[in-house]
Amino acid sequence: MAILDVIKYSNHLELFKISSKEIENQILSFKLTFINNRNQKAEWGVRFPTFLDSFYKYIYNNDKLPSQDEFYNYYLANNKSWFNSTPLTKEVYDGLKARIYRTYPSLIRDLHFSKLISENATDYKVIYNTNLDVKEGIDLLVIVNNKNIAINLYTKTKRAVIGRIKKESRHIPYDNITYIELPVEFNGSNEIGDFFLYGNREIAQLEEKIKLSS
Repeated sequence: MAILDVIKYSNHLELFKISSKEIENQILSFKLTFINNRNQKAEWGVRFPTFLDSFYKYIYNNDKLPSQDEFYNYYLANNKSWFNSTPLTKEVYDGLKARIYRTYPSLIRDLHFSKLISENATDYKVIYNTNLDVKEGIDLLVIVNNKNIAINLYTKTKRAVIGRIKKESRHIPYDNITYIELPVEFNGSNEIGDFFLYGNREIAQLEEKIKLSS
């Protein structure tokens, strides 16, 4: 029986004082750009440093969200020693930039939803921890009535679903964790500027799924 020691994971949301409303206000001025480039080596062939660490480190150090360009440049600077010791072609760098630009909106969306439900939660505790995310594949952990519920966040697109399945296959399911899928559909989602966010619709869906799992 595989058991996850939930107690050892601190709540990283407490490190970021930004609210869900402040996130919405900041991203209103952000224009998203997507690069039509899928370099196979950049997508699957290189084990790059995780994007998450640089994203949250930027927010912690600057007390604001990065734009796409700021995030990409900060990621390279934050992992300078790794890139200096790992020779990559221009084609791979271009593919990496395209990949980071595609990933960026989901990082914003997940942080916003984490903050949104933690601000509205009355009957449960919400925990986000980068180690839970990267090492255990748990995007968000909700504790309700001493029950641990892992929330998996992703967009309801064919490519995102495939990525979700691949992510799931890399991690061991735990017997003391109940897993809930919570994909967001672009149609009818909370649209803020160029971003499609989770909103009250998904909060209601989550609360219903939590009730059904209890």
